Amino acid sequence: MATHEDDLYGDLEDTVAKPLPSTNKQATMTGAGAPSSVSMSMSMLPEPEVQQLLEQMKQLKAENEILKRNMGILYRTAKSELERKDRTIFQLQNELDSLRR
Repeated sequence: MATHEDDLYGDLEDTVAKPLPSTNKQATMTGAGAPSSVSMSMSMLPEPEVQQLLEQMKQLKAENEILKRNMGILYRTAKSELERKDRTIFQLQNELDSLRR
């Protein structure tokens, strides 16, 4: 069950939740509109701010991928633990039945 891929906490030291810079809070609060409205809005921003937003988007996408992977690993771990528990219950029930005979 435990493979390198299923190491849920392996990237814990690499993943740090960073607060949004105060200058970008308004931009992120307005929501994600259509791609054309985003590109229009970004074309009105100064180049350094555009680069900062692109970098932030890249970081968020990477964090999102990590979270998706961890969620899948957590699901598979929970599923295997439930199967293990069911096997243990079945085994103990069989032992109890054999002792009652």
